[in-house]
Amino acid sequence: MNDNYKWNGVTFNSKGIVIEEVPIVPKAKKIFTNYNIPGKSGYTSIDSKTYDSIPFTLKCHFKDGVGNREEIAAWLDGYGTLQIDGEKEYKGQISNTIPFEKVISFRKFPVQFLLQPIAQAVTPTIISSTSSTTFVSDTYTDSFPIIRVTGSGTITINLNGIQFSIYNASGEYVLDCGAKVITNSGVNASNSMSGDFPKVITGSNALTVTGTVTALTIEYKKSYL
Repeated sequence: MNDNYKWNGVTFNSKGIVIEEVPIVPKAKKIFTNYNIPGKSGYTSIDSKTYDSIPFTLKCHFKDGVGNREEIAAWLDGYGTLQIDGEKEYKGQISNTIPFEKVISFRKFPVQFLLQPIAQAVTPTIISSTSSTTFVSDTYTDSFPIIRVTGSGTITINLNGIQFSIYNASGEYVLDCGAKVITNSGVNASNSMSGDFPKVITGSNALTVTGTVTALTIEYKKSYL
């Protein structure tokens, strides 16, 4: 079980930590704003279409004679990614100060996380096509992909009605749609692009490709609630 749990890509087991008890990560609570209206019974709710963060605790102890406490203190700190089952991972932060002075005596300690409500798949899904097509995604929420496109001249890509064009293309271009950055051979290429950065949606996704394109991949991570 320990090898399924990773913080920033490092297993707890490799640090000499045994996870004693793990609760199931609960579904995030949807956020509503409630209003009381004079003369009306009950309340009126407005759906914010957002979700609250998730508190999550791992109960741990040190293996006998294993683990460097100074290294562990530095590792279990700050903001990062918690992988829990080999399939999905959560962004979040460690929210408690681990009492390592007590750990020396009792060897047991909790690690408390405050997780973002939407998890992502550990392994990305990759769609490859050099021509117009459709594909189906079972992602729970919109996902912002990494698009790699190789071609020449003027290239236009339209994904679900969101379009971008690359002018005087030469070589491979990488669009990080989450960060809204486009590069060519590692160099910012925003001057070569017009339009917007597309996203992958739940269900059917329509892809239109025009121009001379020799390679095109759309890489995204399925999201979970």
